[in-house]
Amino acid sequence: MQREVSLQCTMSFFNKDKTGFTLIELFIAISIFAVVAIALYSTFFAGISIWKRSAEGGDVYQNIRFILDDMTKDLKNSVYMYSNEEGSIYAFSGTDEEISFITLEDVTSEEETSRRELVKAAYRFDKTEDSLIRAKADKSMGFDIEKAEEEIVLKDIEDFKFEYCYETDSDIEPYEWKEEWEEDKKKIPRGVRVSFHSMAERERRPVKFTKTIFILTGVLGEEEVGL
Repeated sequence: MQREVSLQCTMSFFNKDKTGFTLIELFIAISIFAVVAIALYSTFFAGISIWKRSAEGGDVYQNIRFILDDMTKDLKNSVYMYSNEEGSIYAFSGTDEEISFITLEDVTSEEETSRRELVKAAYRFDKTEDSLIRAKADKSMGFDIEKAEEEIVLKDIEDFKFEYCYETDSDIEPYEWKEEWEEDKKKIPRGVRVSFHSMAERERRPVKFTKTIFILTGVLGEEEVGL
């Protein structure tokens, strides 16, 4: 009798130790794990998205800076070539959306020797494509920009505008910026300002860029334009 009681107690002890999780406890554990996993994934995904947007934005801004630096170099190296001809290809020409001029460009020959040559450079804003287009014609093309191959250097831009520095009679504001260059004999202007909005990142508001380029060999405009 005592042996049976002892055996029953032993069986009860082992049965008690073998109790496991209930179904509700298992569901709770799975739910907690799922919440933690979703939170970690959301944080990781948000970080990756921010990194991608930053990288894309950085590439856009870097490209804009390079193009504006190239334009600055072209304008600072611009050369005035006097001509009596009406609409001469050698004269400086500037409107609010297009600019063209003769400039000096570094050229490397096949012998890897560097030299500077005269070229006709032109920058034009294309409203239909929201793009800035650049073209250059050398002596072999007769400096005819119509024969040059055009290259899109900036995309997704709007409100693009060239402006030119003019002298005023005011002592308070001795200079003003106008949207057309009409100086006699089409000399090089003292200053050119470029402004536009970049629309590369559609989910954000447009970013405005402005670059003012002063040319030491240029002159100040004196004539009234569009007033």
